[in-house]
Amino acid sequence: MPEPSPSADVVRIAPGDDLPLHAARAATTAAIHSTLAAGGRKLLVDFHGWHGPERPSLALRIDSVFEWADAASTAPGFAMALVMPPQLVDPGRIGFIIGHRLAFNFDVFGSVEEALAWLETAPVPNPPEPAAD
Repeated sequence: MPEPSPSADVVRIAPGDDLPLHAARAATTAAIHSTLAAGGRKLLVDFHGWHGPERPSLALRIDSVFEWADAASTAPGFAMALVMPPQLVDPGRIGFIIGHRLAFNFDVFGSVEEALAWLETAPVPNPPEPAAD
């Protein structure tokens, strides 16, 4: 379950460093849903020590960003930082590019410190006003 991070505004989860990719992806999607349900707007997903049995393919990276963007689509301004071992961070930044094209504020980092610094500066918009009846 999500837990508070050193910043009160950031929810941090660490689902496990030996999960298969499909389970890691599902845990991330579930964390987005539970963070939003609790009123959170910033999520740090920490897999910095991940050593699962597979390496994420380009197709899986792209598809995961689409899934996560969809999960966060009900909360404009939601920001998510994903921390992976530095050797797994895509230098082409495809997740960042796809995320921003989908209006999903998302990036991948090689350290928790970098991710927290980025999330600390991510603006959180006010929730939309309810529609008048």
